[in-house]
Amino acid sequence: MRRALLPVLVAILVAGLGVAALPAVQIEASGPVRVAAAELRGSLDRERTFALPLAASHVALHWSGQAAAQLTVAFSVDGRTFGPPIPVERDEVGEARANGETFGNLLLAGGARFVQVTSDRPLAHLSVLDLDAHGSGQNTLALGSVAAVAAAATTQPAVISRAGWGANESLRFDSTGHEIWPPVFQSIQKLIVHHTATKNQDPDPAATVRAIYYYHAVTQGWGDIGYNFLIDEAGRIYEGRHSRTYAAGESPTGEDTAGNGVTAAHALGFNSGTVGIALLGTLTSQDATPAARDALGRLLAWIAAGHGIDPHGSALYTNPVSGTQATFPNIAGHRDVNATECPGGLFYATLPALRDAVAALIATTPAPDFSLTLSPVSQSVRAGGSVGYTVTITSLNGFAGAVSLSVSGLASGSSGSFSPTSVTPSATSPTATSVLTIRTARTTRGTFTFTVTGTNGSLSRTTTGTLQVLKR
Repeated sequence: MRRALLPVLVAILVAGLGVAALPAVQIEASGPVRVAAAELRGSLDRERTFALPLAASHVALHWSGQAAAQLTVAFSVDGRTFGPPIPVERDEVGEARANGETFGNLLLAGGARFVQVTSDRPLAHLSVLDLDAHGSGQNTLALGSVAAVAAAATTQPAVISRAGWGANESLRFDSTGHEIWPPVFQSIQKLIVHHTATKNQDPDPAATVRAIYYYHAVTQGWGDIGYNFLIDEAGRIYEGRHSRTYAAGESPTGEDTAGNGVTAAHALGFNSGTVGIALLGTLTSQDATPAARDALGRLLAWIAAGHGIDPHGSALYTNPVSGTQATFPNIAGHRDVNATECPGGLFYATLPALRDAVAALIATTPAPDFSLTLSPVSQSVRAGGSVGYTVTITSLNGFAGAVSLSVSGLASGSSGSFSPTSVTPSATSPTATSVLTIRTARTTRGTFTFTVTGTNGSLSRTTTGTLQVLKR
């Protein structure tokens, strides 16, 4: 159930402008981070100054009609001195909304209390989203954790969980407690790279991730953030779209326990069966930082290796929902599938080198795998009795996923059961165990060899054990 939001009515008086102010909302975040939001609505005739109810960390504009309008904004703390005008680009996720509303990109506002908006044409219905995403507490995102896994190749790189960056999970639910956008999972076919068109050299990237989440989930009405993963300029990787509740110690994968990827909203018509990874910043005239490129390469290598995707390939994509088919690179830029500038012209030109780097990582690293062991290997029991074996599943080469267990080769009349039936080792918690209980029939006699099989998608591993059934 969505936690109760605390509306604070904001009375805004901007002389002669007739601005209608929506309630400011204090969001009860799932961690120490607190985010506040307010939205102003009014008309615009070429130029207008809006007083912001909150000291804004981020501002975004959206408007109905006049989709081709060109807007700029300038920010001020005191309402007298304004900074330089900043062009309002289009938000790539908002473009997919296709509801007659044009959504501008999220802009870093630096604590501004006033925003001056100019347009090349009148706008009858303009909305100004005022966000304070800094919160009362700061996320402690240690750069050292990034460097520690930098050489791990196709091992899953460290991922900051939604709780780690302060996601308010209540935003995913409506007022009746129903999830607005329940997760749907599909087999992963393609990897699509984006930029967020936000400010470079961002002083608080976790706040920007929280702002993007609010803008996508609430303002644009998706019910969640549109990307599967996001990467900041320091190379930190953030979990995006919610997929499931993970086991203790399990790193966020964006996949269900069978290895299928959760559908996000990052490329119109190509969301199902793809993973959308967004680099924070604007990469139109500058490349991603070396740290961001490294993290992106490692994340792409881990996903591609785990799903048998050739980084240099350009295979046929089939949308599992609509049936739409298209051939484009397995590691693609957003502009390869939609009419957009994303992921920025300069960065897009470097995608061939990125594919080379991903392929090299995969070629020099053993594929993720797991092993099974049984303890003890051999036991004896009286006919009609039961006995237990411990099955240990160990992650190899960064394997992370659920392993389903089964047993075969038992004597006639005997049965075997596992507790639990599926276990999930990971790169951070590399071993997991299950207890196999074998129950024998009263009529069983002799020594039998049985086989325990662990399965994760197309990957299967076995181990054997023996059981001597003695006369009662």
